[in-house]
Amino acid sequence: MLRVAVAEDNPKDRERLLSFLKKYGEEKDVQIEVAEYTDGSELLDQYRPCYDVIFLDVEMPQMDGMKAAEKIRETDEEVILIFITNMAKYAIRGYEVQALDYVLKPVKYEAFTVKMDKVKRLAEKKKDKSISIKTGTATHRLLLSHIQYVEVVQHLLIFHTEDGDFSTRGVLKDVEAVLEENGFYKCNKCYLVNLRHVRSVHDGMALVGNDQLQVSRARKKAFAEAVADYIGNMQSI
Repeated sequence: MLRVAVAEDNPKDRERLLSFLKKYGEEKDVQIEVAEYTDGSELLDQYRPCYDVIFLDVEMPQMDGMKAAEKIRETDEEVILIFITNMAKYAIRGYEVQALDYVLKPVKYEAFTVKMDKVKRLAEKKKDKSISIKTGTATHRLLLSHIQYVEVVQHLLIFHTEDGDFSTRGVLKDVEAVLEENGFYKCNKCYLVNLRHVRSVHDGMALVGNDQLQVSRARKKAFAEAVADYIGNMQSI
C-alpha cells in the first residue's frame, strides 16, 4: 500500500490528481490511501511521518509548498516530496529539501505515471529491514530506517534511533557488514552513520538527526562523496 498526501488549494487541480491516483492504483494493482489538504499549513497541523509521498503545490495562499517542505524535513527525512507547479523554475529549489521530482500543470496522466513509477520503486526499496540486538535479558528488533547512527564506546555498541538509544556489548565490525550494505557509512572509527539521516556536512562535522558528529580528516572526502552519492541515487530512482 502507498500512503499519499496531496496539498493543493485549487479544487480542479486537486480532483485531477485524486482521479489520477485512483486510476494508477487500478492499473498497477496498488492500494493507495490518500489524504487531501488545501494548504501547507493544514498539512502541517499535527503532522506525523506516515506518508510515502506528498504532492505539494508550490503556490498556496497561507503556506506555500516550499515552506511546508522545509518544515516537513525538520521531522521527516524519509517522505518522498514531489512539487506541483506552473513553471519548472519554481521547482529548482526542491533540491534544497531533497525533493524527488516535480510535475507541471496542467498535470498529464502519462507524465504522472512516470513519477508514480519512481515513487513505487523507491517505496519498495525502502521497505524496512531490521536488526535484532540483545540488551541484558531483552531482545529488540530495530528498524534500519530508524537507526540514525551506531556509536562504539569501548566494548559497547550504542544504537541511536528515532525511538531512543539501545546498548549492547560488541564492536562495530559485528554489525558493519550488514549495515554498510544498507546505506550506512563510517564518518570516523567511532560512528557508523545512516546516510538517510545526514542533514548536513560542514566544517568537519556531520549533522545526523539532531546530533553533531565529528568527521575524521582521513574520511572527510570519502564521507562527503558517500552522502552525495546516496542523495543522487535517491533522486535517480
